[in-house]
Amino acid sequence: MTTAHGNFYKDPHQPVRAGITRCIVGGHVTEDKGCTLSLAKCENGNLKRPHTHPHAQFAIVLEGTCDYYVDGTAYHMEPGSWVFVPENVEHYIDVHDSPVPCMNLDIFFPTRPEYVTEYDEFLKTLEAAK
Repeated sequence: MTTAHGNFYKDPHQPVRAGITRCIVGGHVTEDKGCTLSLAKCENGNLKRPHTHPHAQFAIVLEGTCDYYVDGTAYHMEPGSWVFVPENVEHYIDVHDSPVPCMNLDIFFPTRPEYVTEYDEFLKTLEAAK
């Protein structure tokens, strides 16, 4: 058995949209277990993008502060705060007055294989650029 390990603060972060980058934690390891973990670094003034998806999601704030909107309701989040987003419910993050970037750990289930594939491709482009 091989044990996967890493450091999501040091792993390369993939640009997602203005003010947001992410890394996929554990990649294929967590995918094989039925979930996908994504750490997003969200800056003040991030581009908001209300959206839905067929995945349930736990959003957990590790650093910074934000307002996390779920189905039109704003939840003020600080380190240790979490919110559950049911599948197909509109949501988005708004980082507007955080003393540091908001580090947001998302746990998706079922898996988000497209996230793993996109992150793998991003890592390959970084390797190729060396």
